[in-house]
Amino acid sequence: MEWQEPFKKAVSYFKRSKYGECLRLLNYVCFFVSFMEEIPFEKIFQALENGGRDQYAIYDSRAAVHEKTSRLREALLDVKEAIRLAPNRWQCYSRAARLFLLIRKFDEASKMVDLALQKVKPSDDKNRTTLVALQSQVLESRKRLSCHVGMLPNELLSSIFIYLVEEDPVLIIKVSRVCHHWRWVALGDPVLWSTLVLSNKHPNRKSAWWIQRSKGRIRELCLRRTLSDQVDWSLEKLEGIQWDYLRSCQLEDIDILEQLEKTGAVHVIAQLETLVIRDKLLDSREEFVSHLGDNLRNLTIDGAAHVFLGDLQVHSLVSLEVIRFGERWISDLFQFLVKNLSLRSLVVNSPFSPFHDNPGMPITLSHLTVLDYCYGTTQLFKFLRLPSLEVISIRSCVQTKYVIECLLESNTQRLKSISFDSCAHLPIPELIRVLSLNPCVSSFTLNKLSGGAVAPVLEALGSPDQLCPLLTHLDLSSSSEVESSLLTRVVTSRLISTVKPTSSRTEETMSEPERPRAEKIHSLIVDECSGITTDSLPWFRENVLYFSYVTRQGNGRR
Repeated sequence: MEWQEPFKKAVSYFKRSKYGECLRLLNYVCFFVSFMEEIPFEKIFQALENGGRDQYAIYDSRAAVHEKTSRLREALLDVKEAIRLAPNRWQCYSRAARLFLLIRKFDEASKMVDLALQKVKPSDDKNRTTLVALQSQVLESRKRLSCHVGMLPNELLSSIFIYLVEEDPVLIIKVSRVCHHWRWVALGDPVLWSTLVLSNKHPNRKSAWWIQRSKGRIRELCLRRTLSDQVDWSLEKLEGIQWDYLRSCQLEDIDILEQLEKTGAVHVIAQLETLVIRDKLLDSREEFVSHLGDNLRNLTIDGAAHVFLGDLQVHSLVSLEVIRFGERWISDLFQFLVKNLSLRSLVVNSPFSPFHDNPGMPITLSHLTVLDYCYGTTQLFKFLRLPSLEVISIRSCVQTKYVIECLLESNTQRLKSISFDSCAHLPIPELIRVLSLNPCVSSFTLNKLSGGAVAPVLEALGSPDQLCPLLTHLDLSSSSEVESSLLTRVVTSRLISTVKPTSSRTEETMSEPERPRAEKIHSLIVDECSGITTDSLPWFRENVLYFSYVTRQGNGRR
């Protein structure tokens, strides 16, 4: 055959890694072979008898060259032609399997290996072993590179998406664009679209999408203040929402009461479990909140000046935030607390005035664990008992003695975090007693205090008695009484373990309970503390994991 001589030269070039010359000759040979297909049948039959049946080797060899030069598409086309010419040659299927493996077509690669195993002779142990090894490589690559998430049941994958959406509802858009399967799951579960947050960013299109894909079952609705900037948006765009599914609502200077009245869904307000009102311009919320009921668990009111808590018919709250209420008697808040003794979290940031008429008896909030109180009169604490409190933060208050007395009279012993910021008249002996009753305190903050309040507390923390052995975070910012020597004593006392080795204990001391090991101070903040000397800074940075010392000099910071 006339093509055999250039083919042999091409093979020689291939062995010497001269792929360019090899490919040029193979292209010539392929052209010659394709030209033969136009020769009459009788002459082709004669050519095949003289060796034409080996023409598959031309395409298989050119496929090998394309494989070496990473032209995998051309290699697959050539190996396909080789299989057509010699369907019983296992070598062609083997090369096809390797090519499919390179482009990560694992199903096709596995199929080609199976076909090659069928074509190879049973007695050819060497090549059969090679094909079995190739099959194992295909399976291993599939296992390593397969999308395991894609093999999860759709219900489980949807549950994972729900966790993402809880953090940011808009993430469902990104999830739906990852792949066809994820999009099918995301668009097929209305729960993933049940949280609708509208602002000035495409509110018309977004509301239509969410209402359609949730099938109207919006469970959480948030209307941002910036929504009012959109001239072409109105509450009528919310048509299609099945209001009976609504359980959480956040409103910022937008009133949906009129829309609820139009659709006959005012009763939905009583079904709300979470309500957040943040108003700067709108102040008429009295009628809306008058419909609230005992299903409400979480309430945040920020800026609604004409809402009076004592008038609300709510008795099952677990979380309450009252912010920027304006001037009013503290009795309004106290009456509401009397109705909601199951509170677990209370945040008050509003200048309440003292009681006009003192209540008769104190109330016990036995479930309250978190308390953040700012600006209001501390007279409220004279009538509170907080036995389960774990976190307390008092800011910008004057008569803090009522707070300390409340903790002592409540026998509070579960505190983990204590913070006093910009407070006055802090009773030091009583505060130290509170610290001694709460060994689990891990975070302690005394910011912007004066009147000799900080130094005695530091003396107690650095004493051998080891107050608050679990203390790891200490913030003393803007306290002029803090000195390097005193602070060094506190840190040093916690660098040394207070637990004696068991072997060194005598029979007399074995009956005594072991003192708990004092934790090291991991975080120490002394910003704008003038008593800290610069020569002590290296020591603090070496012995405290996180140490912050920032001072102001003129208009700058050092």
